[in-house]
Amino acid sequence: MLPLRALYSASICLQIIRTPTATASAFISPTKALKHTMTVSKAVHTNVLALRRSPRLRSILAATTASSDETNQVAPAATRKRKQSTTTKQAKEQKTSKNQELQLDLLPRTREEELMTHNPVIQIIGVDEAGRGPLAGPVVAAAAIIPTDIEGIMDSKKLTKEERREELYAKIVSSPNARWAVAIGDAQRIDDINILQATLEAMRNAVQAVISMPQLRVPMQDKDGSSLREKEVSFKMNGCYVVCGINDVNGKPIDLECQSDKLEQSAKGEYYALVDGNKLPKEMPCEGEPMVKGDSREYAIAAASILAKVTRDRLMHEYHSLYPKYDLAQHKGYPTASHMAKVREFGASPIHRRTFAPLKHMTFDEDGNIIEDNS
Repeated sequence: MLPLRALYSASICLQIIRTPTATASAFISPTKALKHTMTVSKAVHTNVLALRRSPRLRSILAATTASSDETNQVAPAATRKRKQSTTTKQAKEQKTSKNQELQLDLLPRTREEELMTHNPVIQIIGVDEAGRGPLAGPVVAAAAIIPTDIEGIMDSKKLTKEERREELYAKIVSSPNARWAVAIGDAQRIDDINILQATLEAMRNAVQAVISMPQLRVPMQDKDGSSLREKEVSFKMNGCYVVCGINDVNGKPIDLECQSDKLEQSAKGEYYALVDGNKLPKEMPCEGEPMVKGDSREYAIAAASILAKVTRDRLMHEYHSLYPKYDLAQHKGYPTASHMAKVREFGASPIHRRTFAPLKHMTFDEDGNIIEDNS
């Protein structure tokens, strides 16, 4: 009969040998396990008894076990770190690739193609605005017919770099057979008729300029007799006005002041406006439809959004030279915390919208200084 200690060791051997991955046929029989135990049990138990009697040996064994555990823990951690590093690198590469695609991609002409299927001679005008939300500066609307596909044309709000928007602006206004117009609605006009009506009015004026370009050899006149068309956008001009241009088949600008067969030929056809937003301006010179988030859906509207955004940004840079204490070049007139603080410190400039909060709760003198602040 085997000693109790040998039976205990045999049971340990059986447990070690019966690994989870082993099959039933791979198990060692109890007889073999007992024979193995008889040959090694004496040495094993001698070591166990020695460890029990020797604190130094116990400390060595504990240190060895800890070192082994630490190695087992560090190795997976290092592996995880390498995996995370690889994953992060892949994510950065995917993001870079996506950004490159955004720079090279362009929006589709889905609605434009649908309309041209029913009427092949129709010309689609994209319409968008910039500057509805700012506390200072004009609202700018743009209308554009851009037959050429230009890589990178998308919603101007997604083009975060000003230099990139400037590049695309230059390509749009120099593309073959392009026709475009930008209409300016100043701060006083916004205060007179409210921002929504000023925006819709600017959109209508821009569309009218694109359609009526052959008749623009003399400046357009508003109902009050003021000039609506100027040769270039500038902070030196007050009131509401329109700047427009038209190119020939080679992308060369056609002089609006001269009689030109090219000008007459390029103006033929019917027109249809795709307007960003949920409202269509009244008294439009052509048929059209509003498109919610159209600047991120339709090529023509996105092109117009870039024209409007760049034009307004240029104006705000120029206004900064007139009113540098407001930092207009940095925030473009939007109501940032620093801009609001500047208004409370210096009052309002001539290009600030007095009907916008918090200015509408303030009383100013003739120079724009705050007399009373109820904001």
